[in-house]
Amino acid sequence: MKKLKYGLAIAALMSLSAHAETLQDIHISGTRRIENSTVMNYLRLKKGQDVSDEQLDAAGKTLFATGLFSDVKIDMKDGIADIKVTENPIIHEVYFEGNKALDDDALKTEVMLKSRDVYTKRKLEKDAARLVEVYKRHGRFAASVEPKIIKQDQNRVDVVFEINEGDKAYVKEINFVGNEAYSDSTLQEKMMTQEKAWYRFLSSTDTYDPDRFNYDQELVRRFYLQHGYLDMRVVRAMAELTPDKTGFILTIQVDEGKKYRVKEIDVQVSLPEFNKELDLKKEIELEPGDVVDVDLVEKSVDAMTDKLINAGYAFVNVTPDILKDEKNGTATLIFRVAEGDKTFIRRINIIGNSRTKDKVIRREFRIKEGDAYNASQLRRSKQRVSDLDYFSQVDLQTSPVPMNPSLLDVNMSVAEKSTGAFNIGVGWSSYDGMMFETGIVERNILGTGNIANLNVMLSQKETQYTVGLTDPYFLDYDLTAGVDLFRTTRDNSDSSSYEYETIGGTVRFGWNYTENLRHVARYTLRQDDITNVDSDAAIAIQQQKGKTIVSLIGQELIYDKRDSKIDPTTGYYTSIGVNFAGLGGDSKYYNINLMGIRYFSLTDDVVFSLRGDAGRVWGWGGQKVRINDRYFLGDASLRGFEYGGVSARDIKSDDALGGNWYTTASAELSFPLGLPKEMGIKGKLFTDAGYIGKPDEYEKDKTYYSDKIRVGVGTGILWTSPMGVINLDFTYPLVKDKHDKTRVFRLNFGKGF
Repeated sequence: MKKLKYGLAIAALMSLSAHAETLQDIHISGTRRIENSTVMNYLRLKKGQDVSDEQLDAAGKTLFATGLFSDVKIDMKDGIADIKVTENPIIHEVYFEGNKALDDDALKTEVMLKSRDVYTKRKLEKDAARLVEVYKRHGRFAASVEPKIIKQDQNRVDVVFEINEGDKAYVKEINFVGNEAYSDSTLQEKMMTQEKAWYRFLSSTDTYDPDRFNYDQELVRRFYLQHGYLDMRVVRAMAELTPDKTGFILTIQVDEGKKYRVKEIDVQVSLPEFNKELDLKKEIELEPGDVVDVDLVEKSVDAMTDKLINAGYAFVNVTPDILKDEKNGTATLIFRVAEGDKTFIRRINIIGNSRTKDKVIRREFRIKEGDAYNASQLRRSKQRVSDLDYFSQVDLQTSPVPMNPSLLDVNMSVAEKSTGAFNIGVGWSSYDGMMFETGIVERNILGTGNIANLNVMLSQKETQYTVGLTDPYFLDYDLTAGVDLFRTTRDNSDSSSYEYETIGGTVRFGWNYTENLRHVARYTLRQDDITNVDSDAAIAIQQQKGKTIVSLIGQELIYDKRDSKIDPTTGYYTSIGVNFAGLGGDSKYYNINLMGIRYFSLTDDVVFSLRGDAGRVWGWGGQKVRINDRYFLGDASLRGFEYGGVSARDIKSDDALGGNWYTTASAELSFPLGLPKEMGIKGKLFTDAGYIGKPDEYEKDKTYYSDKIRVGVGTGILWTSPMGVINLDFTYPLVKDKHDKTRVFRLNFGKGF
């Protein structure tokens, strides 16, 4: 008789003989939930075949490896195989006990064992270890998980994970060794990981994450490379857990090396039939004497590559060489322009996008299948996909096609993240009073890349309802299309003795001529209703009481060269907008609006900006400009004055009548206040100047108007808080008129949290 037994630890084979025996029959016992046919399918034994000891051994191992059984026994005597199995139990429920920081739903997504799955001890142990890793990822390195099994009837079990979460292991210290050019605090600001502090209660950056710490080292290195330290290297990085497991001490040892400045710049072109009129040096963003900045070197390479491709050079490589003179601390930049290998993109493969459609990602590529390979275009493609903000990770690799060196495959791997957001905001404005705002936005509807938003804002003086839908690639063209519906009511009784309501919709289109130049066109149809006009209001306002239909065509041309759209430090932004009302509807006017702002980085943290705005509105067809289509200066447009505080005024009622044109100028210096950078608090010094023109109803004996330029100077605080941007300004109206309405203190607070 041959007898084999398999368990949690398979016993040694008993009574093995070297000869084969003919299998005459198979008897299976012990099955309750699993069909005998399933067992036979895994055994792969058939009646009439000769079965050796090795075959029986392999069949038993295969059956046990299915995870369906906790024990397998095979007895074979006189050609009859007697197979006895003990089924693994079925999981009835999975419970978590002791967890507070992470809820059950979050933990269930991390474990393999689920209700109605087959239980195995191996899965249980893996799940317990996995939960410990999850807690470590959330900064709880003292966490422990003890798994338990509770037997139920009908061969079922409940799985219970008893969790001791422990305290968070915060980063108690971040130390640098070997740094002389920059202080510890400066280098810490460049890292994502930060030391524990009371004001980081809404952040997780003060807990230790190994992956984030590795990324921090690259951020520190990149910072040095941006400031000329081309030889900088991270010698060693350590994360030490304190004996009580409640905190980490991080230490980064650096070798800064020497700081290099640009000595000279050369462009060496070895392209056949090169057009010498292409002045590639104009695309270089560095000059002799500048500190070598590797970011600007890369931008220069990209700009030169784009210029060459647009000029018809499909196969081109721009390679930067930095020749260092260590003795003098200088470097020569040589941009070598040569023909690239005649390599084409065979296929672009995208993986990891289970929700986002392929075309949403592919349309961001600056290079297509069949195009010539270009490293600069691929870098930009990766950046554009990252800028979608649909993915937590974007990785791009190229691989040669076997047996064909002229072809490459591009492989992009993405990891999706949530693209929806629900915002609630509360706040207070010195003009609008208490505010409440709530909204919901989904930036990737059903993986199409379309954007939907719904927003409601309520304040003591204004109510806004807005719903919008945007398709960034309308009809698969590089054309943004959108529609907005809105309703706004506003109480202007304090400044101009009336209230008004606007309800309507806008259809808009936008397209890019270049990376920086954008054009937007829109059509708006709305109904304006001026109501609750005071009996003693200005005659000009009383005459405009009632409803009007506005049919408005508008366009805006935008040129944006800022280094950041969120927190710019260098570059400039300009726009020109033109609107025309009167193709249908009651109102007939047109206007032009100009805006420009320039940023200057004085140091890494100090930014100076200059801004100018101007607008002019005209009525046409014999119609005057209605009051709610005019310009009013004050509040945000001219600090130091109330909204409408600078305006022509009715002598009798003192109502602000607005103006048909205006211009403002502003200079502002923002600077740190010595607080940690991630608190988002900056100080500012500013001066505003503004001028407003006369309205249509100007009558010297009934209307007061001053053509004086108003000026305000002030200081303030800008706080990018978890609840939104808070502006606190104190402004002294340096130049004003006796009829102006001034405001020294201004607070705008709240845009959602």
